[in-house]
Order: sequence, then C-alpha cells, then structure tokens
Amino acid sequence: MRGALETYLGERGYDARTFANYDVTMEQFEPMTADALVVDVQGVPRGESGVGFPQFNQWLARVYEGTEPPALVYLLRKGSRRPHFRISGIVIKKPFPFEKLGEALRNVLGHPPREQRRPFEVDMASNTLRGSVGDIHLTNIEASLLTYLMEHEGEILHPRLLLTEVWRYHDAAGASTLVRAHVSNLRRKMRGVLGSDEQLETIRGKGYRFIA
Repeated sequence: MRGALETYLGERGYDARTFANYDVTMEQFEPMTADALVVDVQGVPRGESGVGFPQFNQWLARVYEGTEPPALVYLLRKGSRRPHFRISGIVIKKPFPFEKLGEALRNVLGHPPREQRRPFEVDMASNTLRGSVGDIHLTNIEASLLTYLMEHEGEILHPRLLLTEVWRYHDAAGASTLVRAHVSNLRRKMRGVLGSDEQLETIRGKGYRFIA
C-alpha cells in the first residue's frame, strides 16, 4: 500500500516519501519540511523497538509543541475505535480509494504545481475551454462536467453519480445514455482545441475518469 500510494501521489505532483514503520519515521522524518503527514494508525508494522501508534502520537505532539504542525491525515480501519489524536487532523476510513486521500490533500494544500501546468484551462465565467490550438465554447453542462472530472482526477465516476452530483438530477434513470451524449460532445470539443481527448477516459461498465 505504501508503494502504491507513493506512486499515486508522485504522479499527481506531490513530493512524497514513505517510512516502513514508526521507528524509522521517528529517526528519519524531518518534521519542519513536511506540508502534510499521512499516518496509518493500525496498519504500520512494529519495528525492532516495538513502537506503535500511541508512542508515535506522543512523539509527534512533542516535536510540534509550540509550532504549527503539518496537515495530518489519519487512516483508520472502518469500525475500529478512534484513538485520541494529540494533533487533530482529517480521518479517512479504510478501505478507501486513493483519490479520497488525494482530494483531502488538495483541500488543505491546494493543487500541486504539476496540476497547474495543464495544457488547457476551463473558464467557468464564460464556459470557455482554452487549449493549445484555440478556444471553444462549452455548454453549462459540458463545463460543469469537465470541471467536476478534473477536480476528481483519477477517480472513476459512474454516470448516476455525475447526474446527481454535477447536475443535481433527482432521478438518475437513463443516466448512461444521457451522460454518454454529453461526454461525446465534450470529447469532440476537446479534440478541436487540444488535438486530443485522451485525458477523458471511458471505463467500460463503470464510468468516466479524467487523467492529466
């Protein structure tokens, strides 16, 4: 999980580093250089000294006593008792899609520099898609759809979810057909100003995913 998570964050522009256990973390972690810290509360194996989360929790509080701590994200097994966190933070229940963690980090840190260098942008004020080849007008639905997909980069979004979350439809009947039509139009416009629509993936039987 550590390796996959490190790859996921690296692909999204974060400079991520992982540690094998709490012993190694306490020896090698440079507290004042971190913008965020993701802590797996129960899933970290014990090192030679047998240090677990309670000891690490206290150590972390001492390290940041009187100073501003980084953004803390705690990974907690679903159904388990929530410990007393000496430094408050965001709690994500396991199992979880990596994009949920990505969204939490974006909310507290903003988008990493890589994401700000996309070869196009969406101007929501004028519903304009600006790319390397030119500009093109999007409908309200197309602009909202593309923006939502970009905000949830890497996450597979089902048509029913898109109808309810993006366009606030109460009835998701016929979701696949309706969303497919808007995605088709959006793809055509993306090809016109970007030269490609490869950023918008169709995952057969599951939905759509945006990748930078």
